[in-house]
Amino acid sequence: MPQSSRHYYDILGVAKDATPQQIKRAYRALVRRYHPDVNTDASAHERFLAIQEAYRVLSDPIKRAEYDQTLPSDPLQIHIMTSRKGLLRANEPQLLYVLLTLEPTLEAPQNSQRPPLNVCLALDRSTSMKGPRLQAVKRAALMLVEALREDDVFSVVAFNDRAEIVVPATRGQSKDFLKERLLSLEAAGGTEIYQGLHAAYQQVGRFYTPEAINDIVLITDGHTYGDEDKCYHLAEQARQRGIVINGLGIGSKWNDAFLDKLTAMTGGSANLVRTERDIEAFLKTHFQGMSTRYAEQVLLDFQLDKAVELRYAFRLAPDAAPIERNTPMALGTVPQKGSLQVVLELLAHPSDLEAEHLTVLEGQLSARLPARQPPLWQQALHISLPLQAEADLTAPPQELVDAMGKLTLYRLQEKARDDVAHGQVDKATRRLEQLAGHLLEAGNPQLAQTVHQEVARLRATHTLSEDGQKAIKFGTRSLISPTTKKP
Repeated sequence: MPQSSRHYYDILGVAKDATPQQIKRAYRALVRRYHPDVNTDASAHERFLAIQEAYRVLSDPIKRAEYDQTLPSDPLQIHIMTSRKGLLRANEPQLLYVLLTLEPTLEAPQNSQRPPLNVCLALDRSTSMKGPRLQAVKRAALMLVEALREDDVFSVVAFNDRAEIVVPATRGQSKDFLKERLLSLEAAGGTEIYQGLHAAYQQVGRFYTPEAINDIVLITDGHTYGDEDKCYHLAEQARQRGIVINGLGIGSKWNDAFLDKLTAMTGGSANLVRTERDIEAFLKTHFQGMSTRYAEQVLLDFQLDKAVELRYAFRLAPDAAPIERNTPMALGTVPQKGSLQVVLELLAHPSDLEAEHLTVLEGQLSARLPARQPPLWQQALHISLPLQAEADLTAPPQELVDAMGKLTLYRLQEKARDDVAHGQVDKATRRLEQLAGHLLEAGNPQLAQTVHQEVARLRATHTLSEDGQKAIKFGTRSLISPTTKKP
């Protein structure tokens, strides 16, 4: 059979391991949408013919096997788990959880080198960083300098109410020069994160290439005021360019909601360190993770059925973090060993009760693979469930149950904070007491004690402390570890 320039699986919007039933359902749904008798758009006829050709091949086991032999090895494998095997044929809301897992198909050769780094440290040098905090940041940065290779690009921006390019982005700089520049840093002034973020974006942009790991690491201990929207706009530019922003908040005075949103827009994450010695540990772990990335800038460009609502999205692995729900959705990175795992919470309202199935989500996954050629990867994603006359009583897959169990603790504190913000103190108190009980059962007495302290404060003052809120938020987030890989 001759090779086709069109990917038949993409045309039907199904995965390469789709079952015959899934292929048939996808085909029928597309035919209803693009049949010339229904769709008069000029491009519909051509799309309809392509759908017919794809189904003719993929519905025939022999032709499908021959076609599969013509396809290149897919560098990433996609697994989809759903909490239900089907939806009830009833016009009522039904909750659905989806566990999406991406993992490497091809192992990196043992002697292969990591991709070159193009990284900028954006360091808060405001007055509040003076003393042990800034010294700890300097030590951590000096440690990173020692690990740089000749082909790495490294830059440092220091900011308060203005930005200073301490180390301009250059490849193969003298390590002695880098150390001298870092040691010269002193703290003074206020905090305007946009100034530092913009300068860091420009430095990484000077040497941007899809074959490199392009990152900004933002380190701060304070709030920024009045420039949040400008920061979000810059983060959107970074996502479109392929630059990941990760954040590190020191102490309790920084705005975690802001930093969560900022980093999530690019597929990065925000992290908390409570002591100076943790700064070095974080940066060491972060740079090790950068060095072992298999794929980055994993994006999901998606459409939902009009009867489906996306209520929540969270990344479980390789690092736990909330995900912005807009499309394209920045999912994060895939490590060389391990997986990228994302949980989606959807609410389905079946309206066409005569349909055989409901197409929950369809779209396209894409990623950059810095160490491979070609460095860009794309794959169609299609999630649909049959409509059934009787309720599905099958237990969800254990891997999904385990994932949701770990996420539940984090979501309890999320909801408690939201309750406090809306003045529902009694409701927040009950949630936190429930969280403390779960933490004790799970063998986390220290974090449970922190929760109990916040409960006592909440009863007395109707508020939560900044330090306690962050300790609980990032403490429960740290408990969300990668679930078992699919065999």
